[in-house]
Amino acid sequence: MKFSSVSFLAAVFSSPLSTPLFGGSSSVVVVSASAIVEAVKKESGREKREGQGRFLGAFSKADSLRETLLERKNKKPRKVRHWKPNEVEEADFNSSTALGRLNSTTSLLGRLGIEPSRTKVESFAADISGGIPCTKKNGEADVKCDGYYACDGINPDHVGCGSCNGQAACLFATGTVIGEESCNEFGACYKTSGAEIEDQSCNGVGACGLSPGIVVEEGSCNKSYEDDYAMCGLASGAHIGKESCLGHYACTKRDGSKIGKGSCQGYESCYAPFYYDEEAEGRYSDGPGGNIGDGSCNYTMSCGAFRGTVGNDSCNTFCACYFGRGTVHDGSCGRSDSSDYFACWDMRGTVHDNSCNGVIACDSTYGRIGKESCNEYEACYHSSTFIGDKSCNGNSTCFGVNGYEIGSCACNTDFECLCVSEEGEEGYTCDNSDGVFTDAQKSTCKRSAKARKGREGDRGSASANIFSPDD
Repeated sequence: MKFSSVSFLAAVFSSPLSTPLFGGSSSVVVVSASAIVEAVKKESGREKREGQGRFLGAFSKADSLRETLLERKNKKPRKVRHWKPNEVEEADFNSSTALGRLNSTTSLLGRLGIEPSRTKVESFAADISGGIPCTKKNGEADVKCDGYYACDGINPDHVGCGSCNGQAACLFATGTVIGEESCNEFGACYKTSGAEIEDQSCNGVGACGLSPGIVVEEGSCNKSYEDDYAMCGLASGAHIGKESCLGHYACTKRDGSKIGKGSCQGYESCYAPFYYDEEAEGRYSDGPGGNIGDGSCNYTMSCGAFRGTVGNDSCNTFCACYFGRGTVHDGSCGRSDSSDYFACWDMRGTVHDNSCNGVIACDSTYGRIGKESCNEYEACYHSSTFIGDKSCNGNSTCFGVNGYEIGSCACNTDFECLCVSEEGEEGYTCDNSDGVFTDAQKSTCKRSAKARKGREGDRGSASANIFSPDD
């Protein structure tokens, strides 16, 4: 039986007394997997797009899913109930063997393959009551390590002022250096060992929990709404740039990913789903999440479940690169402040600079798309071909093309190089009786001397060198 990471993280972070972190019994209602999944569905809708595609009949199931998401986009986030102990529960907690339960091999964490500690880590701060008074760099007085087991197992000297405040906030974050005003709330940096967390980061329930070795730059991995959690949970070894990964599940399970500055801002914006296989007694995912440049994936579910590499200023609309595989270069697959929804939904292949900017422009496209191409409504939709530079820039141009290549500077008039599908039929039929595709293959254009060559120089510590030589 398989469980999604949605249900796992909900179990670990949203209902403390029901998790192996605390054990015991409680009257709190556990959030079920189905409830969380339903919450995801409700969170991720949007307004129905204006107009209808003229040739979408062959893909009614995909369209139905898209329309369902569109209709639900603007609904408010689900409120998750947080545990607050009564006097009996609090006394029971204080006298319990919570740390022993934490390391139980029969716990959910143990079944997920997270190695339990065989010996109790030295408790530097387990008995701190009311936190440790401190002074921040700006001279303001504050406290740190305030809460049940807030700094248990770590050295408070490595915790900045105003940090690790909350129940189990930094529990077992051994060897981690934490800046000011970071890792606050329940389990915020739980078991995130050997990490570097800068100021004002990892704030929220389970914000950076279970992410050993993660590097988080200033102002990142924080909640956007009160009930957000697990922004950078289960992201071991990731490098998160400044002011990135903001919002519920924004960068969850991005193991080893490099995320640039100002990226992944939004609900499940860069979420990399994984599953728990009960029969195999372990967790697995669909592969590494890949790297993301500066200013990209800033919208609800914009790069959720995307496996590959995204450049700068790309995939910035609703579900822009959702479920995609491959490489998206700079300025592509959904412009900021636009309605280019589903621009590269479920794409496979490579999209070069400034391409695929339009509603469902390169949706379900398989192949290689050159620079400055496919930039209108339905342009290149469901095509599986090679498309050159500065081509297919018109409504429904190069729609559904299979078996024919498109040259550079070709097919730039509305509905040109279009492969028609009859309503209800599977696939498309390309008519080359007038040599339209033969002509398109032969089309060429000269590049301007001032043609854009891509950005050079430092892209920031987290986003530099994200492309391989073959991209």
